Amino acid sequence: MGSKCVKFSVIALTLPHTDWKFNMAPHGKELSEDLKKRIVALHKDGLGYKKIAKTLKLSCSTVAKTIQRFNWTGSTQNRPRHGRPKKLSARAQLHIQRLSLGNRRMSAASIAAEVEGVGGQPVSAHTIHCTLHQIGLHGCRLRRKPLLKMMHNKACKQFAEDKQTKDMDYWNHVLWSDETKINLFGSDGVKRVWRQPGEEYKDKFVLPTVKHGGGSVMVWGCMSAAGTGELQFIEGTMNANMYCDILKQSMIPSLRRLGHRAVFQHDNDPKHTSKTTTALLKKLRVKVMDWPSMSPDLNPIEHLWGILKRKVEECKVSNIHQLRDAEEDSSGNL
Repeated sequence: MGSKCVKFSVIALTLPHTDWKFNMAPHGKELSEDLKKRIVALHKDGLGYKKIAKTLKLSCSTVAKTIQRFNWTGSTQNRPRHGRPKKLSARAQLHIQRLSLGNRRMSAASIAAEVEGVGGQPVSAHTIHCTLHQIGLHGCRLRRKPLLKMMHNKACKQFAEDKQTKDMDYWNHVLWSDETKINLFGSDGVKRVWRQPGEEYKDKFVLPTVKHGGGSVMVWGCMSAAGTGELQFIEGTMNANMYCDILKQSMIPSLRRLGHRAVFQHDNDPKHTSKTTTALLKKLRVKVMDWPSMSPDLNPIEHLWGILKRKVEECKVSNIHQLRDAEEDSSGNL
């Protein structure tokens, strides 16, 4: 053992001292195109692998592989890589596409289980997501809209055909009306926020909730091209008699300001089409617009409700009384 150590020491002492070190690229790091071109140029000038490696401070194996690649391909650039092979075959991908298009509400986990049951290959839901994204299918929330029947579609089409020839003077004399609910703690819809992992329960990323919804206020309002009418708060459940009182107190004054050509619009809610309401409107000689059922998107006052709710939400109210005050202030500024 001692003789081997002495032998290695003698060899080490007899090696010539030099400051040259291999400039080997770290594992996984590629040489630049300029450096590879210099290697090829020096080789064409007649230098060998060792001299090129010593000149550029590279390992001989790196120089050799670069020159060999150039001799094989005629270029110093790397060939395009294909990456990790796909886990799913073309047949499996087609099967996933048929399943998703056949049942648009089928979850990724259900599709994965179906594919695994047919082909016997375990597939994750993430792989299903990636496969569906490649064919342009993305998971989205279902849009909410009124349940329309064929009779409703025909009524809406007939309404559009009857009103398409009306001029702007006609629409300027229409008084639009509707009821809406304003919540104390924001809307009933989905709210989104940008956040990072671990921030789910920070105050600014949480939507506060309380039991029984925290309270809300029902209001009735009207609007026309001349501006907004009076906002009426609805106490309790509104019936036909309460609706008639609102019409007499708030609707009629707003309608009279539009002149003798004024037309009143309201939807086909049972309170609006009751005998009591119909008799009152006939007695007051109010022209009522024929309105198709299940068509809230046709009423422009829906946009006004959206503006009102956003303004009320900015006030950050904490009780019903503050909510009423905020609604009155916001409606006055519309």
